Amino acid sequence: MTLISISKAAELTGKSIPTIYQHIQEGKLSVSNDKVNTSELIKLYGALKTSEDCRRENEFLHNLTLHLKRDKERLYQINDLLRKSNEDLKQEKDKLYRIIDQQNSSSGQMRQIYPNIKTIDNPIKIERYQENDKESLTQRLFRKLFNEKKPRY
Repeated sequence: MTLISISKAAELTGKSIPTIYQHIQEGKLSVSNDKVNTSELIKLYGALKTSEDCRRENEFLHNLTLHLKRDKERLYQINDLLRKSNEDLKQEKDKLYRIIDQQNSSSGQMRQIYPNIKTIDNPIKIERYQENDKESLTQRLFRKLFNEKKPRY
C-alpha cells in the first residue's frame, strides 16, 4: 500500500488532475493527507504507467506536435501559392476578355469591310480554355511545391 500525490496519480494513470478529483468526490478513490493509495488506482484504472512509459508518451506527443506544426506551415504555403495563382488567373482572364473585346470590335469593322469573313464568337470555348489553364497551373504549383516530376502521358 503506497500513497502518492494526486498529481503523481494523474501522471501514472494517464488521467487529468480534475478527473482524479472528480473520482475522489464520487467516492471511487479515497484520499488521506492529499495522497492516494496506488492499489485503489490499479483497481479503478488498471496497470499504472512507469516513468519510462510517461517519458516515451511525452516524447511521442512532442514529435507529433512538431510534425503538425510543419504540416500547418506547409498548408499555409500552399494556401499562399493558391491565392497568388488565383490572382494570376484573374489577371489572365481579364487580359483574355480585353482581347476578346478587341477582336469583337475589330471583327465588327471587318464584317463591314469583308462581310463573308467568319469569326469565332464562342465564349464557351474561352471558359473551357480558362478552366484547363487553371487546372494545369494548380497542378504545376503542387508539383513545384512537392518537388514531383512531371507525369508522362
